[in-house]
This record gives sequence, structure tokens and C-alpha cells, in this order.
Amino acid sequence: MTDFKFSIPMTVRINDLNYANHVAHQQFFSYFQEARMAYLRQFNWTELDIDGFGMIMTEANCKYKRQLFYGDRIQVACNISELKPKQFNMLYEIKKSGIVCAEGFTANHIFDYKVAKIVSLPENFVKTVAEFEGLPF
Repeated sequence: MTDFKFSIPMTVRINDLNYANHVAHQQFFSYFQEARMAYLRQFNWTELDIDGFGMIMTEANCKYKRQLFYGDRIQVACNISELKPKQFNMLYEIKKSGIVCAEGFTANHIFDYKVAKIVSLPENFVKTVAEFEGLPF
């Protein structure tokens, strides 16, 4: 069980549903992105500006545990679970009424869009995240 220090509330929208009248599988990744963007925003970063660099994702997965339906109020949590020299991993969890409905993972990298290449994690990013998450750095 992961201890999440950050989460945001969301409500399932009608556009999130598929033909089976429950949340479409791909929509869970949108929920993860909303949480990720809010997580970064608390440190005045965005996906396109983390200390002057952007980020890219090289892996994403989701374990679906329970269906979600229109109007469901959910809590979407995320954290940075691991810092490597050129990669940071994030975990996600979606809960409804305290019950886990989905778990996710992304592998992320800091990307210099000017030269189109992955670069080392900025020192300020590592320090800030490590302090917030209680990770070694």
C-alpha cells in the first residue's frame, strides 16, 4: 500500500463514458494526467517547464480494479516514488468512497525540447521532490 501525500478530487463526466456506460479505459490516463499536472503545479512546475525543461513519458500502465460511472466522485492521488539520474517514476491511485478503483504507473524523463534529448533531472527538482516525498537524494 502506497502512502500518497497528494491527491485531487474529481467527478466523472458524461464524456468519460464508453458504450458500456462506464468510464472508458483510456480515460483513467486522463485522470492520472490531471493529478500529475496538479502535483507539479504545487511546486510551480508544468509538464513543459520543470526548471526550464519539459518532461516526456516512456511507459504507462493502469490496473483496473472497479468500474466508475457518471457522477462518481473520485479522489485521484499520485506521488513520485523513485528518482533516478535521468528518470522519475510516478504512482497513481483512484479511489471512490475509500475503495481503490485503479492503480497506475508512469516512467518519466526530463526532456530538453531544444535539442530533443533526455537530460539529467535538475538538482532543484530532485531536492524539492525528495524533501516532499521523503526520498533519498
